[in-house]
Amino acid sequence: MAGRRLAGIGQLLLAVAGFVMVVGWFVLLALEIYDELVNGAEPRSVARLGEAGALVFIAAWLWSLVTSISVLREARANELKSVVPPVILLVVGLVLFSTGAAAAPARFVIDDEAYVEKVTEASARLLQDGKLKSFDLLRGEIRTAGFPITLIPLAHQKLEAPELYDRLRQSTLAVGSYYKCPDCGQWHFNSSAGFVVGEDGLICTCCHVVQMEDEGVKESYLVAADDTGHVFPVQSVLAADPEADTCFVKVNASGLKPLPLRVGARPGERVYCLSHPGGYFFMFTQGIVARVNHKRNEVLDAHGQTNGLLTRPILFLNVTTEFAPGSSGAPIVDEAGNVVAQVASIADAGEPPAGDTNGPPSPSVPIGFCTATEEILRLAHPNFMATHQTALSNAPAVRPRLHSPH
Repeated sequence: MAGRRLAGIGQLLLAVAGFVMVVGWFVLLALEIYDELVNGAEPRSVARLGEAGALVFIAAWLWSLVTSISVLREARANELKSVVPPVILLVVGLVLFSTGAAAAPARFVIDDEAYVEKVTEASARLLQDGKLKSFDLLRGEIRTAGFPITLIPLAHQKLEAPELYDRLRQSTLAVGSYYKCPDCGQWHFNSSAGFVVGEDGLICTCCHVVQMEDEGVKESYLVAADDTGHVFPVQSVLAADPEADTCFVKVNASGLKPLPLRVGARPGERVYCLSHPGGYFFMFTQGIVARVNHKRNEVLDAHGQTNGLLTRPILFLNVTTEFAPGSSGAPIVDEAGNVVAQVASIADAGEPPAGDTNGPPSPSVPIGFCTATEEILRLAHPNFMATHQTALSNAPAVRPRLHSPH
């Protein structure tokens, strides 16, 4: 600032000096002309003073011009400094916002009616093309022989619940019956659940999903659908354990994303379930393992009927994770997405009304029974349970009132 003030004073003095010299030149010129006219004096040149004054004045003007240009440039630079950072911040903010918006996963929104309609229409096309296999044929394939599968490594990184939901959705299917209704004559889809255990279309679901027969239904087919409504025909039953109520079925698909199978779940562990209770598709619930127990079920025949016999002791997890009819076959997973059990049945804990031994308990507390992964692994490794006794519970066998969440 002091330098600019001195420059301004110098420019002013120089301009005044030039102006004085030019005015002096005019005065001398006028006196010279007067002297020539009145006194007849010889002319003398006084142009040097005027030229010098003009040069001094021009020098002052040029100096002022240069200074003015410098000041303007500095002012412009200061203006850019004050304006550019906010612009840059705005641009950076917009970029970060758009990047964050693009990185955030899209929220999955299910329309149950539209989903069922899509699955039904796709199943109709598959039936027309002769690609569906009837329940009668599939029931005939139920056998207790094992089927070796390639297990994927366990997951160790715990996921946030929304991330776990997205992960399970990639591997959980709606497995159910595409059937012709005996009442209305229309075709419907009635869903249970299942999950992927092999990339080549290997699905694990409950055995009773294949065995159950709906009264009056004459024509029905087993299909599986992913979260987009894409339908895969169930081609065969590869292995089944009716006592543990679990089985492997093969669907016509490739590139599916399997879930790892983990044994040894303990009471108190947090667990999650993705299932389709009551036709409300892809319902996500959480809870804990309440206990690990052995239980003997009633033996079911090839048509899902009981004959009064009891199974061997089956390893189950009781969980507080909520599920309902329509959830059969769904995975029960830990926080990393490892399957620790499969939804099997629901028991009503309580006393039946007085004088009515067949009535539902009142008050009724639903208790979820889930087939432990140890039992599922029997299908792939028949001697698995014998070599993993440390994962088993010594709880006494019980016979609660059960119904399957089919």
